[in-house]
Amino acid sequence: MLKSFAARGTAATAAMFVSGVFCAASAQDFNFTYAGYPSPQISSGKAVNFFAEEVEKRTDGRVKFTIHHSGSLYQEEKAIEALLAGSIDFAAAGTSTIGVFTRHYDWVNLPYIVSGDLTVGPRQLLQMINSEVGQEIQARVEDEIGLKLVFIMPSNGGARAIATRNVRLEVPADIQNVKQRVSLAPLDMVINNEWGANPTPIPWADTFTGFSQGMFEGVQIPIPHIHNVGFDEVAKYVTMVNFQYLPQVMWVRTDYWDSLPEDIRGIMTEVGQEAAHYEMRVDQEAHQSFREAITNRGAEIIDLTAEQMAMWQAASQGVYESEAVAEYTPPELLERLRMAGRLSE
Repeated sequence: MLKSFAARGTAATAAMFVSGVFCAASAQDFNFTYAGYPSPQISSGKAVNFFAEEVEKRTDGRVKFTIHHSGSLYQEEKAIEALLAGSIDFAAAGTSTIGVFTRHYDWVNLPYIVSGDLTVGPRQLLQMINSEVGQEIQARVEDEIGLKLVFIMPSNGGARAIATRNVRLEVPADIQNVKQRVSLAPLDMVINNEWGANPTPIPWADTFTGFSQGMFEGVQIPIPHIHNVGFDEVAKYVTMVNFQYLPQVMWVRTDYWDSLPEDIRGIMTEVGQEAAHYEMRVDQEAHQSFREAITNRGAEIIDLTAEQMAMWQAASQGVYESEAVAEYTPPELLERLRMAGRLSE
């Protein structure tokens, strides 16, 4: 009986010890460092702030973020490199930029994979990311490079327009042999080569200087970025080709994420979903004001007709047939993604 009592006492003590350790771990404070390109003046930067503030609030202050916006600590590629090296805890980088590290997210940036309508396309992307097939793709990314998607900012300024210094773009023939700045992501080269443009990969940090100095004729980015960076001070035209979104993603190292307490992960996952919807709403509300600001600076915004848009879509179809795309987004995977992106309303 004494042995039995002693055994029970030892077990109880052990349970209390384990429970105490668990409670201590659960009560641990976390001070996270985040770095990313999004500016706090645009929807994705505001979504980052929303995420950080809500997580801090819902964890009763146990989690705090030090936020480095606008590439002030690292530009996009360097932010991911720093994240993988453990120099920072969270980073935002676009699905286009992440193509430098893995091609599994090329599908997000395929031309006209979703609607160019700002009220529709981002919702489709979010639905695709959250779908079963989207989760399968994310699992491959986690296994391949050890990055986990915390939440996506699917709109990030809306669909990609093309700002040009002097060349007026209306139909694909207008871009033939025209020098375009593209990101370092391989898919951008594929798209522009299919159009017959002359693509030149240039890091984002050097893009404004290059555009100002005439190193290239066109830059392909959403409306808010065109205005906030000042491209509209140089460009004569902004053509709403609306061929591609550039979603920003909050990334974290998979092993670091797995080391965090379950309740913290749960709160960040919940808030991340809310931040995605918040970002889309903010973008829609601000979009017209950015258009007006661009025209006030003297650049002409060219909205394509339905017939002109159909021509750009037709000129982009060869991208889907290229070996570079089919390797990472084969037809059967593409069909599953398109099915996942169908909106019920």
